[in-house]
Amino acid sequence: MAATLLELDRVTIRRGAAELLRDVSLEIPAGRHTVILGPNGAGKTSLLRVLERELYPSIDDAGQQGQVRILGRSDWDVSQLRRRMGIVSATVDRDFSHGRPGSMTAADAVASGFTATKLTAFSVDCTPEVQAAIDAALARVAAAHLSDRTLATLSTGERRRVLIARCLVHQPELLVLDEPTTGLDLAARHQFLSMLAGLTQQPGLTLLIVTHHLEEIVPGFDHVVLLEQGRVAFDGPASAALTGKRLSALFGLPLRVARDEGGLITATVAGKKHPPQGGR
Repeated sequence: MAATLLELDRVTIRRGAAELLRDVSLEIPAGRHTVILGPNGAGKTSLLRVLERELYPSIDDAGQQGQVRILGRSDWDVSQLRRRMGIVSATVDRDFSHGRPGSMTAADAVASGFTATKLTAFSVDCTPEVQAAIDAALARVAAAHLSDRTLATLSTGERRRVLIARCLVHQPELLVLDEPTTGLDLAARHQFLSMLAGLTQQPGLTLLIVTHHLEEIVPGFDHVVLLEQGRVAFDGPASAALTGKRLSALFGLPLRVARDEGGLITATVAGKKHPPQGGR
């Protein structure tokens, strides 16, 4: 049996009177590339903050506290966890787009992934072995040509690739991407999704995407969790999740769903072909 990389067992998150997640249980084994899909207010941001160890399960109405196990453990030191599970989000992108982190070259930024820090000063010594790992990570995301560019001068799509390389350099078991094509133009999105599809073929790496963009579900993602108002509405094969009936109920729109020639999901609403949009 494949090792379980991520397990949430009856996790509830409350903040004051607001219930952000309720009784969420899900399991992601190694090798099962998974999408967590949901509209605005579904609880996606809260779930990400749970994975980043910024939020912890609340006590539920029965007096029980849910459990979160990442890579088989619930007692992680965050700095250690970040060396085994990569996360790339809009927040991470902003952190590396300006200031001292933004002045790093792409190669320096990737090197910082070894220690999960944001500054070159706290990175590892650049030995020949480290340099080879940096070069390989950049090559995996088709960003080798960006090696000497500073992050602040990169486009959003280019910087997103470098940040993924920063995660890949320490060979994580799980890579979490939060709406990875946000802010990308049409050409950059196409290139990024092609790269993402390639990553699904990399041995030893499991991908988790958290999104409301259907077009980010590239071939290779065969499992989908539908999140609605803080609850898991569906957890199963992509073929059963990505139907017009289920997605119409989830997004509150009459949708017809199909895959285009490239295998990407398309949805038709009132005669217009586009993926459902919305905030988080």
